[in-house]
Amino acid sequence: MTIELAYEILITSALIILALSIMTAIIKSIIGPRLTDRIVSVNMVGTCVVSCIVLLTIYLKESFLLDMSLIYVIISFIAVVVLTNVFVNKYEENKEKDGDE
Repeated sequence: MTIELAYEILITSALIILALSIMTAIIKSIIGPRLTDRIVSVNMVGTCVVSCIVLLTIYLKESFLLDMSLIYVIISFIAVVVLTNVFVNKYEENKEKDGDE
């Protein structure tokens, strides 16, 4: 058993585990029950996807995938910030409505 085969098995198993965690995070983001759970799940999906891209970079020996992972990190971060901003604004609107009544 060569070291390359061991790395291939390790990377493949890590990709399978990450794929399973992505699926569970997507299910959690659909089910909820709270909006904060959904935001954290979306962030987890982004983190796992970036991890998969980095593992594929190592496995395929293609350096351009690292650039793609950096772009994906930025997009994922902006998406979580926007979702959090929407959540905070909605929370403040509901708080003001409850205070007016």
